[in-house]
Amino acid sequence: MTALEPVLSLPGAVVTLQALASLAAILALAWLARKLQLGGDPRIASEAHARELADEALCGFDPETLGIDRAGIGAIARDRIGRVLLIRQHGCHFAARQLTSHDGVRLDGRFLTLSTDDPRFGKITLDLGDQAQVWAASLRRLGALRS
Repeated sequence: MTALEPVLSLPGAVVTLQALASLAAILALAWLARKLQLGGDPRIASEAHARELADEALCGFDPETLGIDRAGIGAIARDRIGRVLLIRQHGCHFAARQLTSHDGVRLDGRFLTLSTDDPRFGKITLDLGDQAQVWAASLRRLGALRS
């Protein structure tokens, strides 16, 4: 019997070593994720950021009018030719869809709830403040443009 055998045979010591190794691995992965800037809670930080997201979604989409949610979770944009784009968080990125009708639009005070023709995109409620009513009224014309 060697001097290390009694220490290694203790179940408490083995469990402690496993716990410390697991903790070290978790901390290393957390450090790596932060270093690679993975995850997070993305927000639309500014009008310029919203314009960039709109152009990424639809190449050449140049918003003439923008409505950004107060918390930065989404935005709505209209270009010069009347196309309307809805931008929302999707995981740690943003997704966008073009609105083609006013069917999925609901106004509730300063909140505008929107949905697109794509059921996978889901609904989003934007806090647009005083601009919610202006956007709701302007979106009624989308159905008229399509007919």
